[in-house]
Amino acid sequence: MATGLSLLGALLIALQLILLNSAGVLAAPIVQPQNQPQDISFAGVSVVRVLSTYTPANGTKTKPPVTPSLQCTGLGVIVSSWRTTNVTEMNNWLLTDGKLVDPTQESCDIVPSKQMSLTKIEVFLSSAYNTTIQPALVTLPVQQAANSTTPSAIRCQQTVCSDGLALVAFPEQSTHTLPFVNLATTDRTQEAKIALSQVGAAASTLNLPPPNNKATDQYRSQVQQYMTPQRLLAASTLPIERGTPIVNTTGELTGISTGGNAVASVSDFANWVNSVPELKVTHANPVQNAWKSGISAYFGRNYAAASTDFQTAANANVLFEGAKQFKVLSDDQIAASKQKSPVSGGSEQPIKVNFLGITFTFPDMRALALLGCVVFGVLLLLVIALLIRGRTRRRRVFKDYNEAERRAEQDAQRIAAMEAAQGAQRSAQASQAAAQPPFAAGGAIGASPVAVGDLRCPNCGNPVMRGDNFCSNCRMVLSPSESGHHMRVMPQPAQPPEQSSPVLPPQYSPVRSIAEQPTIEMPPEASHEQSTLELASPVNGQGDGEKTVPYSIAIHQGRGSGYAVGTRSDPGIKRKYKPNEDSLFAAQWEPDAGLQVASSGLYVIADGMGGHANGQDASRSAIQTIVDFMLPKLSKNIDTRSTDPGELLANAVQHANQVVHQHNLERRADMGTTVTAALIVGTTAYVTNVGDSRTYLYREPEGLRKVTNDHSVVASLVDAGIIKPDDIYTHPKRNQIYRSLGEKAQIEVDTFVVQLQPGDRLLLCSDGLWDMVRDPKIEGIVKSTFADPKMTADMLIQAALDGGGEDNVSVIVVSVTEKQPGNGNGMRLLAKPDSLQMPKF
Repeated sequence: MATGLSLLGALLIALQLILLNSAGVLAAPIVQPQNQPQDISFAGVSVVRVLSTYTPANGTKTKPPVTPSLQCTGLGVIVSSWRTTNVTEMNNWLLTDGKLVDPTQESCDIVPSKQMSLTKIEVFLSSAYNTTIQPALVTLPVQQAANSTTPSAIRCQQTVCSDGLALVAFPEQSTHTLPFVNLATTDRTQEAKIALSQVGAAASTLNLPPPNNKATDQYRSQVQQYMTPQRLLAASTLPIERGTPIVNTTGELTGISTGGNAVASVSDFANWVNSVPELKVTHANPVQNAWKSGISAYFGRNYAAASTDFQTAANANVLFEGAKQFKVLSDDQIAASKQKSPVSGGSEQPIKVNFLGITFTFPDMRALALLGCVVFGVLLLLVIALLIRGRTRRRRVFKDYNEAERRAEQDAQRIAAMEAAQGAQRSAQASQAAAQPPFAAGGAIGASPVAVGDLRCPNCGNPVMRGDNFCSNCRMVLSPSESGHHMRVMPQPAQPPEQSSPVLPPQYSPVRSIAEQPTIEMPPEASHEQSTLELASPVNGQGDGEKTVPYSIAIHQGRGSGYAVGTRSDPGIKRKYKPNEDSLFAAQWEPDAGLQVASSGLYVIADGMGGHANGQDASRSAIQTIVDFMLPKLSKNIDTRSTDPGELLANAVQHANQVVHQHNLERRADMGTTVTAALIVGTTAYVTNVGDSRTYLYREPEGLRKVTNDHSVVASLVDAGIIKPDDIYTHPKRNQIYRSLGEKAQIEVDTFVVQLQPGDRLLLCSDGLWDMVRDPKIEGIVKSTFADPKMTADMLIQAALDGGGEDNVSVIVVSVTEKQPGNGNGMRLLAKPDSLQMPKF
């Protein structure tokens, strides 16, 4: 704050010194003498008044005192003009409303008593082109072409001329080449209407001359009073004449009035105008070129170039007074820029400054400098007030943040104490059970201890010692049964002590490796979707990006639904040369066709922590444990009537936590991992998570929603209302989580149940995706690649890399499809870590 005030103070002092002591080097303020904007200044010289004369049609008998002729007027605009040496060549073209020049119809809104025919057209240029010469620029007699009812000088847009616009061509000598307007091609905004009114007419009315049957000379003299360009906003509701041009901000033509509030847009007539043979050819017009360049330079404040261009235009057409006037204005601006200030010895003159169309007059430069000091002083006070307010708000937010941190620490200590007490209680119960003597045959107490090899691990079946805490083969956490004759899996922490684990002793089948399971081979005539999905993605970003995992599947069909899966993992941009700490696993089971049991699929993503090597070990150990725990159960086909699949998956995650925690104790390491997993049984998905790896559900038309909850500091701050949801992407503690696998012996595992339907998509991902790609973009990618989950996975990974790729990123996309007949092919492995050992069962 002090630095900002110092800079502002120095700026204020420098301003005073410059204005008061160095005014001699400043040019006098440039006053804008032309109060018309660029559009009317450029196009106003090309607006014309059209006077049409109608006489009784041939064969109509008239008797005095019937008026021999009737006249009406409207506007038009010059759209083309070129040099010519042929005095009869139609080298000037104006665009107007066809109702003004229809040669055969009752036009100009005239309802005469007799049928009238067009006999003459007169054209008058506006006072912006020439203020002193007001006679008709041209008198065009209407001559009928042979075998045609349309005069050769008139080109109509429609068959009936009064139904559209009309082009009127007339000759003019080469020295009087006219400036014209171009048809707008890019900016077609209808910014302003350019009308012709009486000199000094009020802005509220145009005093339009109505059709008249006065003597020709009298009406012509009256019409010539309405020649001054007047700018009206395009939205103005004032009545305007037929043929009034409408322009954009630079003066290009964007429309023509066709009476009342009707307007013909440039898009309606541009193709027709450009198709006229005479207008297809590019002609030389030095007046137009110099005039257009001069106007652009003038309004760009390049007055020297503007003066040269306007002089060129005036020389090319001596009647073009508008160019001469703008040359004078340009020269005045050049002279004003060279005028010295009073401080440097010039005469004491008042200074005029134009601001937002308002002219302010100051007696001298010192008065202007004083005003500048006052203005900057007020700005300085406002900046100081804003700085003080911002500092106060930052203090308040920091205080709220510290309070949230204090509460979070208290909650963490309370949870740790509760978990320690529960762990001590379970350890005591396990020790008590282990200390009980085994029963002898016939129920007698005091028999000899159980020999090695008499007990087997309930998970893998290998022999274990009665005092073992872990199976030496599969690292499953064990506890003795009450009799001491059997070992059982440690119950889940959330269960009461007297309840047993839901895991039932497995019925062992002949040992066979998962590699012996059959794989799907896509036939040549397979659909594009199937062939796209068949090839597996690189596993966990390791090794060659084109490496094909030997276990792959395209589409799996279950009871009531099918699953199409895409997987992908990438180490990211910033960690591309380090071990990928993410690991993922995906496998599916399809029972034999004769069994009335649901198909299932297991999908897991783990994001390791604790250094690259430790993080990779943690995530792979967690997935190895979950796979060792789940595969033997899933291979026997889960019966949801007797087993809770969600509880089974939560138990697997809990065992993974214990294995990672035991590794930390044995190796004196500090590694951990997040995990999110989904077990799909039939049409139900059982989802778990620990940490900030997420599972999403996409469903039409609701869109994308997050199923899991992040166990992170920023998520708790959002829940407490301390920060906004979008702040999680920029908060300094966005990478801190308060729950992960391996930190403690027992953890809390969140579980969720999602009922699926055809068309749903489950998306499992590590934080490397959602931290780089916002949820709306994730939703857009999932929606745009709906038919191909592998393409979805690829595009999500690419989006994360495009967003910065600061972390490892892994995704699993599971698409729920319509039910198809199953083939009973058993287990299919889609993706796994390179080091994962498949269990035998």
